[in-house]
Amino acid sequence: MLIANFTPWHRFFSLSLVLTLVLSGTGCSLLKRGREGANSQPIPLRPAIWFSPSVTTAEVPYLDGCGETRSFALANLLVASVPKKLSEVFTGVMAQSQTDDTIASDGVIEVGLGPRRIELAVPKQAQGTYPATATVGIEMAFLARDKTVLFGKKLEGVGRGTVTVGGESCQITGLERIVQDAIDSANSELAQQIAQSVPIREYAAQRDAEVSIATPATGAVTSLPTAAETAAEPPSVASATTRGPAQLSFRAIIRDESRDQFLQPDESLTIEIEVKNEGLGTAKDVTITAEGKAELAALFPPEVQIGTLQSGEIKRTSITQRVTASQEHLHGELTLNLRTSSPKASVPPPKIFTFGVKPRVIDPALVPDVDNMPNSLAAFTQPKAVIISIGVGTFRDAQIPAVKYARHDAEVMAEYLRIICGVPGERIRILLDRQALVRDFEDTFEQWLRKKADRETVVYVFFAGRALVEGGTGAISLVPHDGIPSGANQLYALVRLQEVLFRLPIRRAILMFDVSMDPSPGAALADIPSPAWESPISEARKDVEMWMVGNRSLQEAHAYDEGKHGLFTYHLLRGLQGLADADRDGTVIAGELCTYARGQAARVASEQFANKQDALCVPGTGREGMVRIHPVARGNNPKPAPTPQQPQPSADSVGPAPSVKPIGP
Repeated sequence: MLIANFTPWHRFFSLSLVLTLVLSGTGCSLLKRGREGANSQPIPLRPAIWFSPSVTTAEVPYLDGCGETRSFALANLLVASVPKKLSEVFTGVMAQSQTDDTIASDGVIEVGLGPRRIELAVPKQAQGTYPATATVGIEMAFLARDKTVLFGKKLEGVGRGTVTVGGESCQITGLERIVQDAIDSANSELAQQIAQSVPIREYAAQRDAEVSIATPATGAVTSLPTAAETAAEPPSVASATTRGPAQLSFRAIIRDESRDQFLQPDESLTIEIEVKNEGLGTAKDVTITAEGKAELAALFPPEVQIGTLQSGEIKRTSITQRVTASQEHLHGELTLNLRTSSPKASVPPPKIFTFGVKPRVIDPALVPDVDNMPNSLAAFTQPKAVIISIGVGTFRDAQIPAVKYARHDAEVMAEYLRIICGVPGERIRILLDRQALVRDFEDTFEQWLRKKADRETVVYVFFAGRALVEGGTGAISLVPHDGIPSGANQLYALVRLQEVLFRLPIRRAILMFDVSMDPSPGAALADIPSPAWESPISEARKDVEMWMVGNRSLQEAHAYDEGKHGLFTYHLLRGLQGLADADRDGTVIAGELCTYARGQAARVASEQFANKQDALCVPGTGREGMVRIHPVARGNNPKPAPTPQQPQPSADSVGPAPSVKPIGP
């Protein structure tokens, strides 16, 4: 046994040292708890969360146990994780699906996606458990209601773990948990930094709780809604004769879509109104009326019904509608007046707004000419690729309506694909109008293509024209130049093309259709199901075939006169120029191209033609189709330059809602 004898001086020194260490540890602990306690209270704000398209279409490629490239969908994990983390920071958050407008929020949190990758150390065709790492980059920005950026940060989260490789299927399991860890890691760090943001907390302290005006989702309306009741029950009050008269006040914001105080045809117009009874009596039959120059006032609802307001009660309403066309420039003032049938009620002065109205003028110079191909179009060398481009705009049967721009669409698309992929001329076939007969379809797909295809071949098929949908089954048939709607032998069935592709030993098939859809003769419209673009083997072919269909329904596909192409084709060409590169990684993949063209065509159809054109992408996002990540063009999608802020017409201190600038494409 070892015994140590200490002198009194040594014992004093040892006791002092121990006491010092204990106190220092306690002090550090107290300081640490103090720091943790700072900013631990939720920030008293209720911001809206806006997800960039780079989030809602997010995928990340990886190699499976057989060395084949697969795709892991991130969108659902991201959309679920972000609000969950941010709800721990704020008193409440609103996801994008809850409202398309942000007037009801205390600001906007923009969420975009950065670099992402999955790293696996998996030997080819070897069962077992192997390490894996996932990295996901997330970008967040907080915008105040006046569009001031109070916070902006990009971070990468990392998740690590092990995955299991199965048997002959080569399927990898266990990835979702690792990717979720990476997403949660980035979200947690970003949420913590937002919680510690001094500008955001100062902004929260300055916010007036009554400024926020609730609004339903925007959209064109044909009948004006009545004001929504407040969530809380109004206080019980005595009659106006014993308690005094009602005293009304109201706030109003009028926002045009372009925010330039000029109303243009097909532009959306949103009016937010909040009315409060600050008196002791009840106000009955409260309405808001619009007055002004006849042509200008006609663009606004003449009367908005608010209803009855008890003492202390607040009612809010929001109305969005489209501006109708005008034949001349108009300028003038619009006056909003509050009215009530209660005789002793006190009403506020009117609110006055200044607006102008522009007639419909479309400047062709503002629509890029896609026929002028950029010098940087060439992207990949695919000497074994095959291009089939068909445009049928005129028909031998004069009763069949012509399809504007179909021939031109096919010519330009073939040239784009030729330059992008460097395809030799002998591997390109173009069928236009009179050269696109039934026998030409049969020879091209069933003879010529079969001779050109092998296991390295990527087939690009483009078709612009007309198709028929069979009643009862929804089967689709393409209409050649000599097609006869009532004769099945003079049409080319889509299932026939699908069977041809299924039998070919090809690597990929990218198919693009800009078609007008008609019912087959004699079929009752009520009996026709949705056009059968997806075949029974579509799921099995999701790694091989990508179908981009510009019009999935029974309707005419829009011709885009400003772009001198079919609407869907025009935006396919714009996407191939590089604008479809949603994640800005320098490459446009098939999934990005279809998503871009679908979204742009829907937007223009709604804004310019006041109806829908619903496109289709097969396989869709989240189905892990490998063909979706097939590269089709070089990316060229720089972030837009910031636009100058425009003042909003408002009659009082109520500020305008922020105009959300997307982080993603």
